[in-house]
Amino acid sequence: MNFRAVGVSLLATCFIAVGAMAKEVPIGTPQEKSGLRVGLVYLQPIEIDTPELMRDPKQSDLHMEADIKAAKGNPWGLEEDSWFPGLLVKYKITSVENGEAVEGELTPDVATDGFAYCNNIKLPNSRPVGKYKVTLTVLPPSKNPKQRIARHVDKENGVPAWFEPLSLDYEFTFAGTGKKGAY
Repeated sequence: MNFRAVGVSLLATCFIAVGAMAKEVPIGTPQEKSGLRVGLVYLQPIEIDTPELMRDPKQSDLHMEADIKAAKGNPWGLEEDSWFPGLLVKYKITSVENGEAVEGELTPDVATDGFAYCNNIKLPNSRPVGKYKVTLTVLPPSKNPKQRIARHVDKENGVPAWFEPLSLDYEFTFAGTGKKGAY
């Protein structure tokens, strides 16, 4: 067996796989609050198998993802860094330059990097390049009318009540997402 050829082939496969992933641009820095760790990124608008759940990518400026994971020591028995299911996540993006804003909800979805809360978004400016403030409002599963999660309350396996709704602020400069497919 030619181990050198196998090694080169495996290395090439890794480069192709990494090169095929969409480039995520961080929005601010991850924040930890109420047992959650929340990171926010954007990338090029994407297509999904259920288009009725998200804005049409052709009419969007970016795809925003909130990576919401369980923080270490959370009281609900979720393993650290595991995706936090059942949340209702709302966003408001405001232009720092003119105060115009857009609001909506992020939808749970899955991609090669795991689960996240996402949506394709049209930024509030006619020329979207600029500075923005993002406010995420995260509501617990008990406040999500679309997807409730039952909580054990018995003495042996019970967990405490869910967290109170929380708000997180981020800022970013949008300079575009590059050419579709150029990742």
